[in-house]
Amino acid sequence: MKRIRLALLLTAVLIVPQGFAQDADSLADIRCVAVGMHFAEAPDSHQKSTGTLLVLYYMGRLDGRAPSLEIEKLLAAQIDKMTASDYSTEATRCSQNLSAKGAQIKQLGEQMQKHFK
Repeated sequence: MKRIRLALLLTAVLIVPQGFAQDADSLADIRCVAVGMHFAEAPDSHQKSTGTLLVLYYMGRLDGRAPSLEIEKLLAAQIDKMTASDYSTEATRCSQNLSAKGAQIKQLGEQMQKHFK
């Protein structure tokens, strides 16, 4: 009986933090989608294109991590909560992550060019 309890406890310890991390990651990505949508509505074409890229990138991350996630519900909740300061802070974080991924893709493309000649 003690072994069963220990096994259940270990399972809970190993699974629960991962679930919390996924929820935190999903929430962070939802906030990036909100920022992207906000930018996509801007009159400035650079902000508009950045917003579109943010939405596409972070929607892809969300879909890859949790395809059945209720994105509309979570997104509406975050948009209702976010202040102008939140948008500014999140825009910096989200854009840095997107830029890092862009640099990674650029480097990969440069390395793969020899395969396409």
